[in-house]
Amino acid sequence: MSSSSGLLLPLLVLATLSFSPPSQALVFHLPSGRVKCFSEDLRAGVVSLARFRVADDPPSAHNVSASVMDPNGETFRRADGVEKGEFSFVAEEIGKYTTCFWSSHFQLEAVLTVEFDWKSGIAAKDWNSIAKKGKIDEMEMELKKLEDSINSIHEEMEFLRDREEEARSFNETTTARMGSLSILSFIVCMGVAGLQLWNLKTFFKRQKIL
Repeated sequence: MSSSSGLLLPLLVLATLSFSPPSQALVFHLPSGRVKCFSEDLRAGVVSLARFRVADDPPSAHNVSASVMDPNGETFRRADGVEKGEFSFVAEEIGKYTTCFWSSHFQLEAVLTVEFDWKSGIAAKDWNSIAKKGKIDEMEMELKKLEDSINSIHEEMEFLRDREEEARSFNETTTARMGSLSILSFIVCMGVAGLQLWNLKTFFKRQKIL
């Protein structure tokens, strides 16, 4: 009994950490003629799912346009003049993905209220569809979620470690270049100082001061 309880406790702790209540959708105001963007730093292979809608009443009187750009600034998802929409994609490369919103029609002093929900990784999976498709019971589903959460945490730690190594390598390269630049600056300054002394000595000799 004691051994099973000792095994169950870590699982319950992990389940509590992994399946905390999902965050509420972001609600923001979008003035007409303005563009508002949101960015997410993703690693390659991560699934992203986002939904947005105009939260004004009535929504039919207002439309919004949206686009999604990859780390290179290329637009690969776009919706024009819609009341609501969604997009999903798998990140093909590591980097910052950006979603931008703007009003479809310019109206002076008009402000749209937009509800935006962007999920990535394990949070973007449709667990209900997975359960129905695989005929998985509730216990198996929770274990599957726990397994995916652990894998996601492991991948995120590797991702952060790689980014840390890249940052450290960049810092070391920058430090080395700054050191070389400092030495070069010192050599140039000494050369200029030596040239000035030589010019002064030559001038004094011509004036028969020395």
